[in-house]
Amino acid sequence: MLPIDDVSRAALDGSRPADELVVWAWYDGDLAWPDPLGVVSWSLSGSSDASTKVQRQLSLKVADADGSLSPWLFDDPLGVGGVVLQVVYRVGGAGAVNVGWFRVEGNAPDGSVNGYTLPEYGYLESDSPAAPHERRVFAFTGAVVDVDAVDLTADVDRDKFLAPQSPYGTGPTVLGEVTRLVRDHFPVVVEDGVTDKAVSGKLVYERERLEAVQDLLANVSARFRMGGDGEMHIYPMGAAAPAWRVEPGAGLVSVHRKQTIDGLYNAWVVEGKEGANGKPVTATAFLRAGPLRWDGPHGRVPYFYSSEMITTRGQAAEYAGILRDRQAASYAVELEVETVPRPEIQAGDRIEVGCPMPAGHVVYLPGEVVSVSAGGSPIPGPTKFTVSCAYADVAIALNTTPFAEHLTSTKPALTWDRMPSSWGALPAITWNNLP
Repeated sequence: MLPIDDVSRAALDGSRPADELVVWAWYDGDLAWPDPLGVVSWSLSGSSDASTKVQRQLSLKVADADGSLSPWLFDDPLGVGGVVLQVVYRVGGAGAVNVGWFRVEGNAPDGSVNGYTLPEYGYLESDSPAAPHERRVFAFTGAVVDVDAVDLTADVDRDKFLAPQSPYGTGPTVLGEVTRLVRDHFPVVVEDGVTDKAVSGKLVYERERLEAVQDLLANVSARFRMGGDGEMHIYPMGAAAPAWRVEPGAGLVSVHRKQTIDGLYNAWVVEGKEGANGKPVTATAFLRAGPLRWDGPHGRVPYFYSSEMITTRGQAAEYAGILRDRQAASYAVELEVETVPRPEIQAGDRIEVGCPMPAGHVVYLPGEVVSVSAGGSPIPGPTKFTVSCAYADVAIALNTTPFAEHLTSTKPALTWDRMPSSWGALPAITWNNLP
């Protein structure tokens, strides 16, 4: 969650004068334009999806009265040669929230010019379409500049390795390497709950700098997102206390739910390379219980993961189990939630959504914000969230059998007979002694 003072937080929950988005343009450490941009309309979206490297996108329509903001050159005030936008959400009647810094990636000015023919005695111009003693003049009548920008991780993504690299120094760690890889772009803030881990000095970063950062953080169950002052925050995956509870009739505009089959795997194949000769090592973990179990009605849906940081079969088996356990914990019902403006809530935050039930009561579901979008013309409208609520939490809230109970329900003994033969003989276990 972006930092917000108590007065502004209270103001967001009540009636207040109109909020506004304030945007400043900067170039090479100085203001590129002396005043805040005249924002006609805007939209801002963010995602915590692991497949999305650059997580936040900003689109603006900027008023340009005299043509000074309509770019011709790369270093013009809204040019694509290094201009960054500082975005601040001003809460009407209270304080402000620093939303973040965004790199301009595209612009498209759309201006209007009117032509006039004026009488001017003595004016003659050869080959002119105007008659003698007339002058043709043109007047700029204003423009709107469409601006597309993204958060500053895009600069890291463009900053490819010129040659393969390996971790520096003795005893390199995940957090140390992440800080080193991005230090030329912005500082790093490590949030509570992230535990560092050693990195093999034999690791090789091939070309993609930002992908290397993602892979490193995945090994300590962490993710990154940009903060309001242009810094990168590293935060832990998993459950945390809800940052906000949205109530029906007190902030909640609407809530809808949906499910999708995408990403519902039930086997995880982890691949690595062992030794100097690069001998392949592989391990597989299966989901054996619940509605998505391997060989159940859902079918067989394997996921493949490969990393040069996996150098032994034991590491491969350990990480395959980690991926499986994450999946088992990630059964979810997705809620599409629309609320009053909440500029401080980011993708990756956990919130609690009050869902009215047909029976007349309210069920409170905790979940992770996986995407967030807002916009205005220019006064901000509602904020829209996609909130992923754990299947077990939903089942418990609805007073039905949660998924976790599938693991301890009465079932025949499970043996290892159907596991890969390479695993060797293992003792039988029963469902009752599973965690």
